[in-house]
Amino acid sequence: MFFKDKGTAVYAPLSGHVVTIGDVDEPIFAGKVVGDGVAIIPSDGEVLAPIAGTISFIGEQKHTYGIKGFDGVEILIHLGIDTVKLEGTGFIPYVTVGQRVDVGDRICQMDLELLRSRQFDLTSPVVITSGSMDKIKRLTLRTGQALAAQTVCMRYTPA
Repeated sequence: MFFKDKGTAVYAPLSGHVVTIGDVDEPIFAGKVVGDGVAIIPSDGEVLAPIAGTISFIGEQKHTYGIKGFDGVEILIHLGIDTVKLEGTGFIPYVTVGQRVDVGDRICQMDLELLRSRQFDLTSPVVITSGSMDKIKRLTLRTGQALAAQTVCMRYTPA
């Protein structure tokens, strides 16, 4: 396997097809302004913790989640593109800020059918936040099919 199991694993928080962040049809993500990583086109709306850590933030509209790992690296999960316009409709959070999570713990459920019916892009960026990139020496990405909390989509080596 190309990862050779080196570095800290970040699992896919969603089942679906993993693409590079540059493939996201949103300049803020594609340009890596928010951070570097991947995006997942979900096949299922169950969102699971990709790392062990603490929930550092939940967006007011319930479509974004931050998890700070125990090494200080923060992962952002952004569910869909422009979904802030839904004002929380279609997202059911299962966590609170400050809550500790392990890989595979339920974070949120998103209603894929609702998002599709309202013609939202389901592509969901999963990035190491720009504020954490100085803690990373090397980042390796994996694209293709993924199962939530089972498939490694990124590995990083701390600086």
